[in-house]
Amino acid sequence: MTPHGLTIMREKYLTGAFGTCPRVLCERQNLLPVGMSDELRTSRVKVFCPKCEEAYYPKKKLEDVDGSFFGTSFPQILLQSFDDLQNMPIGKVVKPYEPSIFGFKIVGHRGSKCRENIA
Repeated sequence: MTPHGLTIMREKYLTGAFGTCPRVLCERQNLLPVGMSDELRTSRVKVFCPKCEEAYYPKKKLEDVDGSFFGTSFPQILLQSFDDLQNMPIGKVVKPYEPSIFGFKIVGHRGSKCRENIA
């Protein structure tokens, strides 16, 4: 929680050292470590997505780390300490969902002109 330590963690966050969010709508948002308890040996570390505001179990890299090392409020402290991180899109998804299959937009629906030309 020192200024030097927060600067180091900021760099790790920007490089994606803790992984990216598994949700598709978060568009590979970088994750932050968070503990579910401030007491030792209570729970292992989880990773927090600032975009969807959910906590997930991390990949194998952070498997044996105790969550109390980071504490329950680490993501909020880091995001409030640096103004440039606050300007990043955090919270609800701004971009509306457009259905697609393999990256191609779905054209119309039953009875559309494209469907009539095929038949």
